[in-house]
Amino acid sequence: MAIDQQELARRLREVRESCNMTQAAVAQHLGIQRSAVSEIESGSRSVSGLELHRLAYLYARDLQELLADEFVDREPITALFRRHDESRVDEETLETLRRCVVLGREVVNLERFLGIRRESLGTPTYTLPTPDTKWEAVRQGSRAAGDERRRLDLGIGPPPDLAELLEDQGIVAAQETLPDDVSGLTLIDPGNCVLTAVNIDHHVLRRRFSFAHEYAHVLFDRDGRGTISRSSERDNFEEVRANAFAASFLMPEEGIRSMIHGLAKGHSSRNRMDIFDEDAALSVEGRTPPGSQQLQLYDVVRLAHRFRVSCAAMLYRLKGLRLINERERARLAEADAAGRTKQFRDLLNLPEPDHAEARKQSRSRFLALAIEAYRREEISRGKWRELVRLIGATSDPDVMLEDAGLSPPEPAPVMVGDHEPL
Repeated sequence: MAIDQQELARRLREVRESCNMTQAAVAQHLGIQRSAVSEIESGSRSVSGLELHRLAYLYARDLQELLADEFVDREPITALFRRHDESRVDEETLETLRRCVVLGREVVNLERFLGIRRESLGTPTYTLPTPDTKWEAVRQGSRAAGDERRRLDLGIGPPPDLAELLEDQGIVAAQETLPDDVSGLTLIDPGNCVLTAVNIDHHVLRRRFSFAHEYAHVLFDRDGRGTISRSSERDNFEEVRANAFAASFLMPEEGIRSMIHGLAKGHSSRNRMDIFDEDAALSVEGRTPPGSQQLQLYDVVRLAHRFRVSCAAMLYRLKGLRLINERERARLAEADAAGRTKQFRDLLNLPEPDHAEARKQSRSRFLALAIEAYRREEISRGKWRELVRLIGATSDPDVMLEDAGLSPPEPAPVMVGDHEPL
């Protein structure tokens, strides 16, 4: 049964207030007078279809849910406002949140059109107590990273492309423009959509770390319904735990030690062994040459390249594993900052990661779903254009379809008697 104008007015007022928006701010977004917003929310003025569509986007609500017989305020953005100081969620971040919510819903819709059961792609939940100290947060994150690597059968090597890995786990992975101090965010919609987004303006290696960090929030903090990861909040225990997870997940201890041993390093400077011949034992002692076991910057460059992380991240991981001390980390970090890393990359013939190309990768699955839905006639050509615009693709949507061989045929000419076709 359709809801009446008064009920719709009540819902629109309720969701505006939950987003902590004023009527004046809403009026500015819609390009109407504040008094018109007041009249809409009082039920004395009807709302047009276009206005309702814009309001749904502004409040990050599903239009069908706003019009449903029963309405429950359960949006992840509302949860984020409650979780974070809303005064710190600026308009730029809020606009990104709106776009992410819409993107997540569109992915769920496309999967439904194509018969993909999202529940079969679900990630596990690690039920952990809230850490009381930073040390406990590090232990929880590191231990869970090992468990998750074993679950995914990753061995001791680096995980594959993080965006693809998250998509395989049923998580929408996006790259969005965010404030510089925001590395990423996670939104968990009770409508069976989990979305992570990382800052597209950050370096590709930092984005890789951020995806792993947000993956930790999905695994640990599902009840929070979402989080915004800011550099200014790195001392927060949940952020510490997520960072520890990301470091261990991307740079497994066994894999790092194995590679270092392959470089003929990482051994003790003094080794002793007893050789037994069934009658007596002979003690044998050996020493490595002084300084031979010390890691150099070119070793760190190779390690960072192998595990697809920055040299800075690798240096902190090596320190955490006690393979170097703080004095050595600072010395190597200074050489890295001086540009020596690039020199060694060139010397070792190691290619730089393609920062720009990696920005496009997270769009591939979304576009593949949309193309297939269009091919099956589950979505219209107009909807296809809308979806392409949603992810900020610069290519012409119609040209993209033509390149895929999906351009609709030209309409047949209309014959009028014996005359030429019209």
